[in-house]
Amino acid sequence: MAAKTNIRSIRLSDELMEVIEAQVGETFTEKYEGLIRRCIFEMPAKEKELEELERKLREVEKTLEERRRQAAELQKAIQILTNSKWQLDKV
Repeated sequence: MAAKTNIRSIRLSDELMEVIEAQVGETFTEKYEGLIRRCIFEMPAKEKELEELERKLREVEKTLEERRRQAAELQKAIQILTNSKWQLDKV
């Protein structure tokens, strides 16, 4: 690994410390650097994946709405046929 010439002191909330400590690595620096690298390299792909999933979800929701509309039309047709049968049975 390259020599680390940048020394900084930062203050972190307990919540962020928990996030960093949950990362893979043996030292705080390894964990912190790993988290930053993941954010830089993995997030763009995950954002694209999320966009694709959201697009697919919109398609599914559109299809579901169409199916609901069709089901309502069928229910109306069944009701009309039921009423017609009832009228015919009275005759």
